[in-house]
Amino acid sequence: MKFRKEINPNLTETEIFVKTYDEKIFDRIVKKFDENLTVKTTDGLRVLKRSEVIYVESLRNYLEIYTDNEFLTVRLPLYKMKELLGADFVQVARSYLINFERLKSVEADLVNGMVARVERFKVPISQSYLKNIYKKIEEKEVEM
Repeated sequence: MKFRKEINPNLTETEIFVKTYDEKIFDRIVKKFDENLTVKTTDGLRVLKRSEVIYVESLRNYLEIYTDNEFLTVRLPLYKMKELLGADFVQVARSYLINFERLKSVEADLVNGMVARVERFKVPISQSYLKNIYKKIEEKEVEM
Protein backbone atom coordinates (compact mmCIF):
# COMPACT_ATOMS: atom_id res chain seq x y z
CA MET A 1 0.00 0.00 0.00
CA LYS A 2 1.32 3.45 -0.89
CA PHE A 3 0.40 6.85 0.52
CA ARG A 4 0.93 10.08 -1.33
CA LYS A 5 0.09 13.52 0.00
CA GLU A 6 -0.38 16.89 -1.58
CA ILE A 7 -0.97 19.98 0.55
CA ASN A 8 -2.81 22.69 -1.34
CA PRO A 9 -3.91 25.75 0.67
CA ASN A 10 -6.23 26.83 -2.19
CA LEU A 11 -8.57 23.87 -1.66
CA THR A 12 -11.85 24.52 0.14
CA GLU A 13 -12.51 20.87 0.89
CA THR A 14 -10.38 17.82 1.67
CA GLU A 15 -10.16 15.42 -1.24
CA ILE A 16 -9.13 11.77 -1.00
CA PHE A 17 -8.29 9.74 -4.10
CA VAL A 18 -8.27 5.93 -3.82
CA LYS A 19 -6.66 3.81 -6.52
CA THR A 20 -7.09 0.05 -6.11
CA TYR A 21 -7.38 -3.17 -8.09
CA ASP A 22 -10.52 -4.45 -6.33
CA GLU A 23 -13.97 -2.94 -5.73
CA LYS A 24 -14.32 -4.69 -2.35
CA ILE A 25 -11.13 -3.10 -1.05
CA PHE A 26 -12.35 0.30 -2.21
CA ASP A 27 -15.68 -0.22 -0.40
CA ARG A 28 -13.90 -1.14 2.84
CA ILE A 29 -11.69 1.95 2.68
CA VAL A 30 -14.60 4.29 1.96
CA LYS A 31 -16.62 2.72 4.76
CA LYS A 32 -13.85 3.54 7.25
CA PHE A 33 -13.79 7.20 6.25
CA ASP A 34 -17.52 7.62 5.88
CA GLU A 35 -18.88 6.04 9.07
CA ASN A 36 -20.46 9.15 10.66
CA LEU A 37 -23.81 10.55 9.61
CA THR A 38 -25.18 13.95 10.64
CA VAL A 39 -28.96 14.21 10.76
CA LYS A 40 -31.27 17.06 11.67
CA THR A 41 -33.72 15.64 14.21
CA THR A 42 -36.74 17.28 15.77
CA ASP A 43 -34.44 17.97 18.76
CA GLY A 44 -31.52 19.44 16.79
CA LEU A 45 -28.47 18.14 14.91
CA ARG A 46 -27.14 14.70 15.82
CA VAL A 47 -24.07 12.81 14.69
CA LEU A 48 -24.33 9.04 14.73
CA LYS A 49 -22.44 6.13 13.28
CA ARG A 50 -24.09 4.28 10.41
CA SER A 51 -23.29 0.99 12.15
CA GLU A 52 -25.39 2.09 15.17
CA VAL A 53 -28.54 2.38 13.04
CA ILE A 54 -30.63 -0.79 13.29
CA TYR A 55 -33.55 0.21 11.09
CA VAL A 56 -35.52 3.20 9.80
CA GLU A 57 -39.31 3.47 9.69
CA SER A 58 -41.20 6.04 7.63
CA LEU A 59 -44.26 7.63 9.25
CA ARG A 60 -45.83 10.04 6.76
CA ASN A 61 -43.48 13.05 6.59
CA TYR A 62 -41.14 11.81 9.32
CA LEU A 63 -38.66 8.99 9.79
CA GLU A 64 -37.91 7.20 13.01
CA ILE A 65 -34.31 6.01 13.20
CA TYR A 66 -33.84 3.14 15.65
CA THR A 67 -30.34 2.81 17.09
CA ASP A 68 -28.82 0.68 19.83
CA ASN A 69 -29.85 3.08 22.59
CA GLU A 70 -32.64 5.32 21.30
CA PHE A 71 -34.79 6.35 18.41
CA LEU A 72 -34.58 9.69 16.62
CA THR A 73 -37.27 11.50 14.65
CA VAL A 74 -36.18 13.15 11.40
CA ARG A 75 -38.13 15.04 8.75
CA LEU A 76 -36.75 13.54 5.55
CA PRO A 77 -38.05 11.31 2.74
CA LEU A 78 -37.10 7.63 3.02
CA TYR A 79 -35.30 7.61 -0.33
CA LYS A 80 -33.02 10.44 0.84
CA MET A 81 -32.19 8.56 4.04
CA LYS A 82 -31.40 5.47 1.97
CA GLU A 83 -28.92 7.53 -0.07
CA LEU A 84 -27.31 8.89 3.11
CA LEU A 85 -27.03 5.49 4.79
CA GLY A 86 -25.44 3.70 1.84
CA ALA A 87 -25.18 0.18 0.50
CA ASP A 88 -25.43 -1.66 3.83
CA PHE A 89 -29.08 -0.62 4.11
CA VAL A 90 -31.82 -2.51 2.29
CA GLN A 91 -35.39 -1.41 1.72
CA VAL A 92 -37.66 -4.24 2.87
CA ALA A 93 -41.02 -2.50 2.61
CA ARG A 94 -42.40 0.80 1.40
CA SER A 95 -41.80 2.29 4.85
CA TYR A 96 -38.75 0.39 6.16
CA LEU A 97 -34.99 0.27 5.69
CA ILE A 98 -32.87 -2.21 7.62
CA ASN A 99 -29.15 -2.35 8.34
CA PHE A 100 -28.23 -5.57 6.54
CA GLU A 101 -25.15 -6.02 8.73
CA ARG A 102 -27.47 -6.27 11.76
CA LEU A 103 -29.89 -8.77 10.14
CA LYS A 104 -30.20 -11.96 12.21
CA SER A 105 -32.79 -13.88 10.16
CA VAL A 106 -35.73 -13.76 7.77
CA GLU A 107 -38.77 -15.51 9.21
CA ALA A 108 -42.42 -16.25 8.50
CA ASP A 109 -44.72 -14.60 11.04
CA LEU A 110 -48.43 -15.37 11.48
CA VAL A 111 -49.35 -11.72 12.05
CA ASN A 112 -46.99 -9.81 9.74
CA GLY A 113 -46.20 -12.39 7.06
CA MET A 114 -42.47 -12.31 6.33
CA VAL A 115 -40.34 -10.41 8.83
CA ALA A 116 -36.68 -9.49 9.13
CA ARG A 117 -35.30 -10.02 12.60
CA VAL A 118 -32.88 -7.14 12.98
CA GLU A 119 -31.28 -7.31 16.42
CA ARG A 120 -34.24 -7.42 18.85
CA PHE A 121 -36.79 -5.99 16.38
CA LYS A 122 -39.14 -7.65 13.91
CA VAL A 123 -39.46 -5.55 10.75
CA PRO A 124 -42.18 -6.49 8.24
CA ILE A 125 -41.04 -7.43 4.75
CA SER A 126 -43.28 -6.64 1.81
CA GLN A 127 -43.54 -9.37 -0.82
CA SER A 128 -42.36 -6.98 -3.53
CA TYR A 129 -39.20 -6.08 -1.54
CA LEU A 130 -38.27 -9.63 -0.51
CA LYS A 131 -36.06 -9.87 -3.58
CA ASN A 132 -33.88 -7.03 -2.22
CA ILE A 133 -32.91 -9.12 0.80
CA TYR A 134 -32.24 -12.25 -1.24
CA LYS A 135 -30.10 -10.24 -3.66
CA LYS A 136 -28.06 -8.79 -0.78
CA ILE A 137 -27.62 -12.26 0.76
CA GLU A 138 -26.29 -13.54 -2.58
CA GLU A 139 -23.86 -10.59 -2.81
CA LYS A 140 -22.52 -11.34 0.68
CA GLU A 141 -22.10 -15.04 -0.12
CA VAL A 142 -20.08 -14.15 -3.23
CA GLU A 143 -17.79 -11.92 -1.12
CA MET A 144 -17.01 -14.78 1.27
